[in-house]
Amino acid sequence: MDFYLDIYFPLLFVFMAVFFLYIGIKVIVSKRPLLFPSKIFFIFMLLAFSPQFIMSFERFASPTFLDMGIILYISPLMFVVILAFMWIQMKGYMAIGISDNSFRNAIHYSLNKNQIEFEEQLSLIKLTSIKSELQVAVQSWVGTGQLKLKKSKDKDLMFNLISSINEYYTSNTIKPNNITSIFYIVMGGFMLIFASSSYFFTR
Repeated sequence: MDFYLDIYFPLLFVFMAVFFLYIGIKVIVSKRPLLFPSKIFFIFMLLAFSPQFIMSFERFASPTFLDMGIILYISPLMFVVILAFMWIQMKGYMAIGISDNSFRNAIHYSLNKNQIEFEEQLSLIKLTSIKSELQVAVQSWVGTGQLKLKKSKDKDLMFNLISSINEYYTSNTIKPNNITSIFYIVMGGFMLIFASSSYFFTR
């Protein structure tokens, strides 16, 4: 237990802090939105839940293991179900620092550049020329969004679309929405403070 309290937990919070700080600072410094695979957030959540798994395994090794009954299995099974659900949900790409107009224009630019005919609907863009769909979710007030490609087996299509969206943001002066970026920086700072406190005050 001393290893987890003295080493593992502080390192875990430092890693999560670096993750938040990197995203927040990059968007603000580069002055343009950032897009990255949603699965990165799954890895982040897996690390965030790892202490629960570790404590569950420790209970399995406890002499009172048999006395706990089915309660011992509920916690790890619950987290496995949550992670499985998040793995299914976290497809496509996340966008940080966007606005409604800039994200829409970037997507249109990307589709036109890749010569894909499309039909725009509410939260969905039908890619009529290739019989696929691009699901779009935007939370404009915090400047975040998500793109998911549906009904397509072309592994390079999403990569090409994202590359063109990044090209649009690079070649145009777009003021990013920094609300989420600032929140990430604040959270990263708190995590570093917590990690330092955990390391020095438990020794």
